[in-house]
Amino acid sequence: MSAQAGLFLKTLGVPGVTLNGAALDVPGKSLALLTYLALEGQTPREVLADLLWTDQDGAAARRNLRVQVHRLRACGVGAWLEVSGAALALRPGVRVDLNELRAALAGGEPVQAATLAGGPFLDHLGVPGAARFEAWREATAHAAFEDQLRALDAAAAAHAQAGHWAAALERHRRALDLDPLRERTVRAVMEAHLALGQPADALTAYEALERRLRQDLGAGPLPATAALKAQVDARLSGPAPSPRPAVPLVGRGADCAALQAGRLTLVLGEAGMGKTRLVTEAAGDALVVRGAAELTPLPFGALLELLRGAGLHRCPERLRPLLGAALVSPGATPALADRAALLDALAQALVSLCGGRTLIAEDLHWLDPGTLEAAFLALHRGAPRLWLTARPGELAARADLQAVLARLNPPHLTLTELPEAEVAGLIEHLSGAPAPLFSHRLFEATAGHPLFLLETLRDLRERGLLTERGGRWHTPFDASTVDYAEVPISSSVAAAIAQRVERLGPETRQLLQAGALWGEAFPVALVAAACDLPELAALDALERAEAARLIVPEGPAYRFGHHLHRRVLAAGVGAPRARCLHGRLARLAPQGTPAATVARHFEQAAEPALAWSHWAQAAQAAAGLYAHAEALGLYDRALAGPPPPQAAFALHAARSELCRHLDDPGTRAQALAAMRALAEQTQDPALHAEHAAHHAKCCTEQDDYEGAVATVQAALSTWGPHLSADHHSALLLEAGAALACLERWPEAEEALGRALTHTPAPARRSNILYWLGYSHFQSGQFDRAAQHYRASLAALPGDAPSRGRVLGLWRYGASLRRLGQGPAAAAALGDADSCARTLNAGPLRGLIVAEQAALALDMGDRAAARALAAEAQALLSPRGDEGWDVLNPVLAAVGLHCASSVSQAERRR
Repeated sequence: MSAQAGLFLKTLGVPGVTLNGAALDVPGKSLALLTYLALEGQTPREVLADLLWTDQDGAAARRNLRVQVHRLRACGVGAWLEVSGAALALRPGVRVDLNELRAALAGGEPVQAATLAGGPFLDHLGVPGAARFEAWREATAHAAFEDQLRALDAAAAAHAQAGHWAAALERHRRALDLDPLRERTVRAVMEAHLALGQPADALTAYEALERRLRQDLGAGPLPATAALKAQVDARLSGPAPSPRPAVPLVGRGADCAALQAGRLTLVLGEAGMGKTRLVTEAAGDALVVRGAAELTPLPFGALLELLRGAGLHRCPERLRPLLGAALVSPGATPALADRAALLDALAQALVSLCGGRTLIAEDLHWLDPGTLEAAFLALHRGAPRLWLTARPGELAARADLQAVLARLNPPHLTLTELPEAEVAGLIEHLSGAPAPLFSHRLFEATAGHPLFLLETLRDLRERGLLTERGGRWHTPFDASTVDYAEVPISSSVAAAIAQRVERLGPETRQLLQAGALWGEAFPVALVAAACDLPELAALDALERAEAARLIVPEGPAYRFGHHLHRRVLAAGVGAPRARCLHGRLARLAPQGTPAATVARHFEQAAEPALAWSHWAQAAQAAAGLYAHAEALGLYDRALAGPPPPQAAFALHAARSELCRHLDDPGTRAQALAAMRALAEQTQDPALHAEHAAHHAKCCTEQDDYEGAVATVQAALSTWGPHLSADHHSALLLEAGAALACLERWPEAEEALGRALTHTPAPARRSNILYWLGYSHFQSGQFDRAAQHYRASLAALPGDAPSRGRVLGLWRYGASLRRLGQGPAAAAALGDADSCARTLNAGPLRGLIVAEQAALALDMGDRAAARALAAEAQALLSPRGDEGWDVLNPVLAAVGLHCASSVSQAERRR
């Protein structure tokens, strides 16, 4: 069942009632009555009257009960009430968040239960004169309070067991909101902060508890909490967890100075050239956003990963609802605000997390465009400095990133290999004395490539092949070479890494190989399970790799010390083993793993039948973030599966709708052709009907109204007896829309009226009412048009911006203007313009702004009319009819010349 379907009662936190996703206005005692029936079931009238009107006599109480039943019916709940002479009840199917929380707990789904924990039971609900109801509410609230704490504790434990400490911390914080003095929760918060490497935040949590205990109870924390605080103090007073590398940064003095002289710099260099080392050394303490190949297809992927690790609580409180909605698990996509608002929230979050530090975007070539936009906006919002690093070859291939970079055109700093003198200086620093011959040979062997230099040196030393005698360094190759050609760079560096791994034992190698296939960073529990190893044994093996500096800890996970480590390890996995590991990683992926990541692993496991559905989920998530181009690409990957015919049809239908937003008629035509082929392949009447409806809609939008009508008539003639009421409704809607555009008003109204009789879903009902409004509007019946447009808007599910909402608001405002209702028209057109801006729908905005210009002229504001008319001119298509009929009289009235050189007659042609 849809999360919005049916009647739903929110009782945890501030209460509310929704019907099919739309909020109902249910006041105090009506809400109390509804909640009691939902939780307690059928109840005698006398009991309810005494419960809610304890202070009144029986007759008055029963009379008031009848009034409340009438009010419930009036506010839309009537269909869910079962009223008899003796008792009241609710029909089956009414959903209550408290009941669902308890069911999830009983079913062993604590994470799902925790999502429903919303706060005190019926918070701030006033029910005067109802002492018995208050007693019931108090008892229920106590039980609900304990159930929520159990759910949050269990969910936090599940997240912690999976190594998801940021998610565990968020659950503990919500439990702390319910009971700020609950010390076991405070200790859990402190332990999560310690696991995330945030001892200062752990200390802050302890100090907040201590202050509250002193103020409220005049007592101090329990011994167990004080003992944990001592551990935090020890961590804070100990050595820094990430000491600077012993190897000095050489040959980069001028680069470092150039970097520090500017606020915005793009550092370019091939892999291993020292970009990361340079920016981190120059910045000192910095906030780092890391690009990763597996996150590239995901809108704002790298930023959302940063927020998961850094903790949402570090962001300003006003941003948390929007950012939290973007961080939810796939499959529970929230109703998000527009992309511009999300972008701005992410930028503000970056500024907050920077806290005066430099912002570094590493591996820009793996970022998505949205993350780069947010970083640029953060610089504008107050981040002190923004430094970017990238490989030039990979960046040159990213046209989408190049387009974003072109807006600010940051100065470039290109790193090249170290000159021989700097290599000599490095060796002298390491050895304590000049080593000209060794330095020369090492420079010839590595061409001064910083990573290859250090990796070759490290490998030689670890194998005991590099020795120091009399202040000079020697190797077994010295007597027979002048350039160390015996150690070819491409193979020697790979061999150095491979050999270092092999010396750590087979278990470590297997874990690192699994981690390399997963990504730049990998959770310990995941690779342990993929390799059939107990988690503690896996930790022992990975600690050996950490000591060898192949990986570095990152919260509950590990990150490869350098991407070259990962590349060499991944390349060393044989094809059969790689397929096996990819399949295991996909099946064991932690909850909340982006769908695109799971899909990629199934794909590389040669299991496309399991990959396509995850690509489809990733596409839906991208579309929910208004990343339409990314969503289209992800749908293409899903179709490469290939999915079964029915699913493929649905994917092509989704692509067709995306192409409307992208104004891509060519790709839309391809999607429609694919839908037709699949319908013919399966000979499924339902698919034929859906294709006909999509094709007719496309015809109407391309002004081929006769073609749209013919398409619908052919489908109904061929498949009509085999179609459901829903498909009849969809087809009749498209026919009615096309007939309305042909000005065949009676036929249009007849088709649309028949469409309504099939009781369509809310979105389609809204569309049918819209076209009925259009028919009346075009025939001059503005009062009836306004009624239908208002009903169309009321039927729309939810309140998220959509093309249908924009069109409905625009037409409603236009109808009200013609009826002389200026203020109401201005409000509707303003809402329409706001929605159109959210959807970045320029052509639709042109129609709305033209109507606003006409309204301003009607109301005598010529200055506003002139400004709006000029804006509408720039937005409207010069070869379209719509909008110019409204705008041209305004242009003439305010003395502006029509920018379109196309006459009305030419437009009609």
